Amino acid sequence: MEHIKPEPELPIRSKSNITLVTESRDSPRYRRRLTRRALVRPATLFVPQDPNETPEHHFPLQTLSARSTQSRFINRYDSREILILVDGSCINNGSKDPVAKPPAAGCSFTYKGGGSEVAFPFMDVGYNDGGMVGFPLEKCGPGGESYNATSNRAKLRAVIAALEFRAWQEEGWRRVVVTTDLEYVVYGATNYLPQWVRRRWRTRRSTTVANRDLWEELQGIIEKLQRAGTLVSFWLLLPGSMAKTRSALVQETKDAAREAAMVHPDATAVEFTRLCGIML
Repeated sequence: MEHIKPEPELPIRSKSNITLVTESRDSPRYRRRLTRRALVRPATLFVPQDPNETPEHHFPLQTLSARSTQSRFINRYDSREILILVDGSCINNGSKDPVAKPPAAGCSFTYKGGGSEVAFPFMDVGYNDGGMVGFPLEKCGPGGESYNATSNRAKLRAVIAALEFRAWQEEGWRRVVVTTDLEYVVYGATNYLPQWVRRRWRTRRSTTVANRDLWEELQGIIEKLQRAGTLVSFWLLLPGSMAKTRSALVQETKDAAREAAMVHPDATAVEFTRLCGIML
């Protein structure tokens, strides 16, 4: 990895209700280096009432005026919990062919609504408030280092963006459930992370853990929410399960991530950029 000096740009760019704040213009808020002696309080694993129930059926779209004027995917069995779906896509994932185009990745998350209305805040187009956001994976991580795009990195980045998109704790939610089909993200956030930290960021096979910068960033956000009284849990959608294959929302979120990877010019996603939703 290497440091890339970002081109001069405005500190804040606003696309209607979504504000983009680049890392170089924003003071560090969450990330701390997790060393061997660090105490890691991981997220928890969410177990659905019915494993065949789709996310949108388990968490139907509702408006709970006591917490927010905006609609949310609220747990039908516990109205204190909301759902966010995330996904990531990478074109030429893992390719080392010098002739082929370099990998390009996109991220997406759905926090309300869904359907054809997808907001792509990095693009100079009109804003859509459909409750689904797509954006390109940046070339640089939160520390300024440059990394190759991968599918794993894109999905991990999508989780970070979703959890910091809104001040969920201020809406009064007891739990935010993040839904994805990637074991790497779910088991990493709920189980493996404390083990990686104790081994000085080595796996059981003594290989270096990839994406340390994003794992540290994510853990910082999770702990910040925990301190404010909002827990973070992960729901793993198993391959071939009815919860995944019958969910239109899962497919729409996946399509948004792939579109984000394909439609954005490279120059639009260099520096790590925070997406801040306002009145959404």
